[in-house]
Amino acid sequence: MLLGRYASILINMSEDYSLRDTVFREFLKNPALGPAEMATKISAKYNSVKAAYAKLAEDGLLQRTGRGNYEPNFGLITIYILDRLEKLEKVAK
Repeated sequence: MLLGRYASILINMSEDYSLRDTVFREFLKNPALGPAEMATKISAKYNSVKAAYAKLAEDGLLQRTGRGNYEPNFGLITIYILDRLEKLEKVAK
């Protein structure tokens, strides 16, 4: 299994997500959620969630398609995942 040897590292990493990471993960599960709906779903302040969306868009992981509407940028998300896996491999060695 690909993640087998990284499982304990992933578990430790998943214990404490930042608001940005929480928003990103929840968005990937349901891309129809805008900042207002996301704030309600994760019980966070609207302005904080809105700022997290803006940061994700600034980082290129989301693309703003209209007022309060975003889409995932799958190309950059793939690169982001590959970079994180590379970091995990270095930690595991």
